[in-house]
Amino acid sequence: MNRAARSQLPVATPNGEVHIPLPRRVGVVTPPDPPPPADATMLLPKSPSQEEADRKLRREAWQRRIAWGAPALVTLALGVVGLTGTGLWADELATWGITTVSWAELWRQLDGTDATIGPYYVLIRIWTTVFGDSDLSLRLPSLLAMVGAAAVVGLIGIRLGSHRIGLIAGLTFAILPITTRFGQEARPYAMATLAAAVATLLLIRMLEGYTLGLALAYGAAVAALGAMHLVALLMLAAHGLAVLLLKRKLVWRWGPSAFVGLIPLIPIILIGRRQQGNQIGWIPFTDLHQIEAYGLEFFGGALIGGAVIALGVAAVSRERGAVVAITLGVVPVALLMALGSVAHLWQQRYVLYTIVGWAVLVGLLLAKRGLLAATATIAVLAVLTLPGQAEVRKPAFRYQDTKAVVALIERDFQPGDGIVYGLKDRGPGVLNRDVIAHYLPANRRPTDLLMDRPMRTDGWMVASEHQDVAVRLGETRRLWVLRLGEYGDPLDDLDGSKKDVLKERYDVADSWWTTGYTVALLTRKEAV
Repeated sequence: MNRAARSQLPVATPNGEVHIPLPRRVGVVTPPDPPPPADATMLLPKSPSQEEADRKLRREAWQRRIAWGAPALVTLALGVVGLTGTGLWADELATWGITTVSWAELWRQLDGTDATIGPYYVLIRIWTTVFGDSDLSLRLPSLLAMVGAAAVVGLIGIRLGSHRIGLIAGLTFAILPITTRFGQEARPYAMATLAAAVATLLLIRMLEGYTLGLALAYGAAVAALGAMHLVALLMLAAHGLAVLLLKRKLVWRWGPSAFVGLIPLIPIILIGRRQQGNQIGWIPFTDLHQIEAYGLEFFGGALIGGAVIALGVAAVSRERGAVVAITLGVVPVALLMALGSVAHLWQQRYVLYTIVGWAVLVGLLLAKRGLLAATATIAVLAVLTLPGQAEVRKPAFRYQDTKAVVALIERDFQPGDGIVYGLKDRGPGVLNRDVIAHYLPANRRPTDLLMDRPMRTDGWMVASEHQDVAVRLGETRRLWVLRLGEYGDPLDDLDGSKKDVLKERYDVADSWWTTGYTVALLTRKEAV
């Protein structure tokens, strides 16, 4: 036996004890894992039924996201196409013009005109300070508002019963040509539509169960709606009627909620009453022509409009969602038409937000018809919108082709050219100067020979002109005339003494009609 083996044997010590040597440690000995504490919970594998329930919850969460996300994306995609293809028309130029003045001058302007949409002007003024005043920048807030409104329509459908209602309603809203049209306009109507959609969603939640938080949120939505456009507050008549029909006891809580939203609007209402004649006096009274035009044009075309209305009427029932949707779609329009027969009020765009109600009705109807029928119907609606989608991107749908005006002048412009405007033309001729000021750089712009005080100065939106036209024209050899409207004779009905002086001193060398405008180039007669 070798020495190593003998060293492992027991050894007796002198005192009689036996020493048993321990085995020699080789490597690292890992201690065993400590036992789990007594209160530890053991994770057991999920049963097949539990896993299926989890998958269902995840699937439903994704379906809800798609129900509001898909309409938002479709609205964004359609709105981006052609967003800056057409130029700003007169109302949009008014939006641009207010962004060019100082804050002090802006307050003076609102005190004299356009106070009813003053909050929108303030918002756009802040926006353009950060992002500039290009056509894209001016129109982008409206597009984003329409994207948000499409998402809210989807959320309304989800609240009314299912993601399928939300998806169909949201997609119907998204593909309507009128949605694209006002999502591409630098005016407050898209933002009013968003506010109305949010208020409608909150109303539906209040019908389910009233809370103070919902009441305050509803009041804020009403305030936002009125701040964007006071006439849009006709929505409250629709909401009030829906509450009466569905849950009469809620009237005593809904009423104060709506009133809270009206309180911040009182100053705007008071100032707006003072400005009423200047602001809406040009609007004609409602007649059969306006009623017919609503059916043919409101949704962006007669075919798509007729289809949406037919589907919406077929969805009418006593169900909560149907009652809210039909009152929102019909009541504001009927009231404004009635008021427009005795006051200068009826404009289709003032009740743009009513498309929310019609879209929800379509969603309620098709969601009950099965996936195949709903998909086929939405596909047919999408095809019916194609002519309207093309039309709303044309200058004619915006009443004026300002880019064509600029192209004509820029093409034939010569240094030393002057320009004369028709201030009292049919429509807002006072805004003719904005076309040139916005689109033409100073070194490629005809000289404004008659202007004394620029537009939007000292609280006056309209520029003041020198009364002695002959003196101001001087020896100018070439003169441009810009008129709002189409005139066979470009000098016909020209305001003040302009017509007589121009006919005496100038010949009409050429004239053009573009959509909504008459442009003429005059040359000085050889012998005056």
